[in-house]
Amino acid sequence: MWSVQEKNGHQERCRTNDRQFLDKYRGRHRAGRNVILSLHSPIMTRCFLCIVVAFILTLTDASNYFDTQGPNFSHEPPSRIEFTNTAGNIADCIAHGNPPPNVEWLDKENNPITSISKVRHILANGSLYFPPFEADEFRQDVHWSVYRCVATNAVGSIVSRDVVVKAVVNQRYEPEVQNPGGFIGSNVLIKCNIPSFVKEYVTVTSWLQEPNFNIYPSLEGDGKNHMLPTGELLVYNITRTDALKIYRCRTHHKLTQDSVVSSNVGKIQLTEMRELVPPIMNEKVVSITARMGDPVVVPCVAYANPKPVYRWHTKRANNEESIQHLLATGRAKIKDGTLIITAVDKTDNGAFFCTATNSEGSETLEVQMSVTSPLTAAIQPTVQTVNLGKTADLICSISGFPKQSISWLKDGHPLRAGARVRLLSKEHMRITSITKEDKGMYQCMVKNDLESVQATAELRLGEVAPQLIYKFIEQTMQPGPSVSLKCSATGNPTPKIVWHLDGFPLPNNDRLMIGQYVTMFGDVISHVNISAVKSEDGGDYECKAISRAGEASHTARLNIYGMPYVRPMPKLSAVAGKSFFLKCPVAGYPIDSIIIEKGMYSSVQPWSREENPRHGTYIHTDVFVMCICTSWDCIFHKSISFISLPPFSFHTRAVASLPHCQLNLHYTTK
Repeated sequence: MWSVQEKNGHQERCRTNDRQFLDKYRGRHRAGRNVILSLHSPIMTRCFLCIVVAFILTLTDASNYFDTQGPNFSHEPPSRIEFTNTAGNIADCIAHGNPPPNVEWLDKENNPITSISKVRHILANGSLYFPPFEADEFRQDVHWSVYRCVATNAVGSIVSRDVVVKAVVNQRYEPEVQNPGGFIGSNVLIKCNIPSFVKEYVTVTSWLQEPNFNIYPSLEGDGKNHMLPTGELLVYNITRTDALKIYRCRTHHKLTQDSVVSSNVGKIQLTEMRELVPPIMNEKVVSITARMGDPVVVPCVAYANPKPVYRWHTKRANNEESIQHLLATGRAKIKDGTLIITAVDKTDNGAFFCTATNSEGSETLEVQMSVTSPLTAAIQPTVQTVNLGKTADLICSISGFPKQSISWLKDGHPLRAGARVRLLSKEHMRITSITKEDKGMYQCMVKNDLESVQATAELRLGEVAPQLIYKFIEQTMQPGPSVSLKCSATGNPTPKIVWHLDGFPLPNNDRLMIGQYVTMFGDVISHVNISAVKSEDGGDYECKAISRAGEASHTARLNIYGMPYVRPMPKLSAVAGKSFFLKCPVAGYPIDSIIIEKGMYSSVQPWSREENPRHGTYIHTDVFVMCICTSWDCIFHKSISFISLPPFSFHTRAVASLPHCQLNLHYTTK
């Protein structure tokens, strides 16, 4: 406790310091230049820059905290990944968002996968790597499987399209040329047979007519030899000379990039019989898949004597899809029984028929044409902000065909339709009476037998000011046990909770811990846990929920029985003409009274004030601009004790009258 002499001495020193400080600045003012209020002085320029920089940094931090963005794929893995065991391969999955999303991989049962030594590795950047492996290390569950990539952040989750992985054990293969038969004057189709275990990856690129005549694929051929885009060699109007020629086929393996020429040779087997033979076809039904816009060449070849007449037709009601219409528009032509379509269209999807007829009978070939177009999907709008209780519509715009299945996902899981969530059509989803649970990432997945694609959209909630849905209460307790103070807040965007004790940040000590987490519904829950409480832990605790939509706060007192205690206070700032709020950081319980005293400095204008003795609060109004520095005492009484806070100081000044570069985070203007 201070004696009366010590207290008077302290006040006298404060008055002396105040007079010296004021005289110094008044002298400069009398010299003809208002140093205090000038913004052109170097000191004030630096001060102004300090404040501006701090303000910008504060805004930047707030922007980074509040501006979230759901995950989106910057690089989505392809629908198919094929490789040989000697080469290996890698599937890249790159996603962006704020906060940056985490990437993981799922198997076909939607279970997270892990790395397997020498077989499969998940890299640090999220890529899925399949290293080269020995033939006996092949695993069907790893090397012939379906995977999906998942990107997740605080906004939600998205999944990639299905990634079909097929690893092939490298084996040598041998193409084989057939020896077809035919009558003089007929057409003959020579085929190059590829072993089944590599047929999916090997194409016929050209034919070699010994010794050095190369035949390449074309739409119509040279009149004699016609290599079809599908790899067969069609020889028109064979003669005895053609029967003497020998042929080889040249192939290419798309995975190994190897080119292999058939070791055997093929020859046309000329039939010398003179007897009559009705048309005979080796294949009665043929299926062809072509992308829209690609050329298609379909041969129709029958073994017959005499030479048959070929006729192409369809069984479609729409005249625009008939063979006659194709020929009339120039999109197709028929050359000696071979149908040539320069660019297939969606209307060409379906069955075509070729009938070969001679005097002995007829035979019909059925060609099932499947026309495809690359699938694409996009959800409109890609980002939608909807207020609570309103309605949101998501429309998936799809192009390409065929479309075999369309499904919707919410944060990577199948979307469940219900009273509020309805599918108006396969492509149109509507959500009524929006709630907080509806925000997140939505996807439409489109699949067919050849590929799959997905589109992504983010549903955001309109801004809602924070609301405290759980608040701690005032407590009075003995020293020793632990105590936990809890606040929970809701709002959009999800608010951040900060804590204060008597208006200042919580003290930093090992007994006090702050925890905060966000629930799956976007509510934030924060705790202050104090172990082995002491009397000095008492005071007014405040939790404040902050977001760009606003803030909400709650204050309640924690009373700990014990001797009075005053926490040190930092330097405070005030603005001329504004109210000044001062709270004495008092702990201990019970406390009878708190007195806040100001040094005996006589200012030009009278001081008006309001006091709350019980809680040690001091409100000063109409601060005089030239009161630069003064000392205050915070004194409070307990039943049998009198404790005084060591002197603290605060500054009051107009914004433009900073005498030196001092940065105040709680900066206000008059």
